[in-house]
Amino acid sequence: MEIMKKLFIIIYLLANVFVLGACSDVESAGEPQPRVPRVEVESGTYYVQIVQENIDGVAFVYRWLDMETASKYVITLGLQVDDETFETIKVEDQSILTYDGVRELLFTNRQIMEYMKAFGLDGNEAQLSITLEAFQADGMPITSDVSKASKTSEINIILGPGIEVNPEQISNN
Repeated sequence: MEIMKKLFIIIYLLANVFVLGACSDVESAGEPQPRVPRVEVESGTYYVQIVQENIDGVAFVYRWLDMETASKYVITLGLQVDDETFETIKVEDQSILTYDGVRELLFTNRQIMEYMKAFGLDGNEAQLSITLEAFQADGMPITSDVSKASKTSEINIILGPGIEVNPEQISNN
C-alpha cells in the first residue's frame, strides 16, 4: 500500500514536470495584429434568371461581412450606358445582421425587374453592377492602403419566355 502511494506521487510529480516543461516552450503570446478594414462580399458575380414559375421568388441574397467600425452601408446599382456614362440607383439598406457577423440583403425577382424598369431596360438580358460602400460615423469611407473603400459585383439577368419589364408583371398579382 505504501509503495502504491509513493508510486502515485512520483507519477503525479513527473506529469506536472512535463506539463510545466511543455508550457514553458512558448516565448510569448505575440503582438495582436491590427485588422485591415475592407469590404468583403460573398460573391463577385450573381446570376438571375426570371421565369414565370419564380417571378415571386428570391433573385439572390447579397451577403457581406459586417465591419465593427462601419456605421452606415451604401448600396448602389449601376448600369454602364456607354464608355463614359454610368447611371446609378441607390438601394435602401434593409440588411439584417445574421450569424458570425454576416449581413444579408434579400433581392426578389420583382425588385430586379423594378430596377430594370427604372434604368429603362426592356430587353430579355441585362447586366447591372452592385456596389457596397462602408462609412464611419463621421461620414468618411472605410479604407486602408491594401484595400478599396467599396466592393463591386456583377449581376447578370436573363428574363425567360413571356416575362417582360412592364407594370402588370412587376406589380403583385
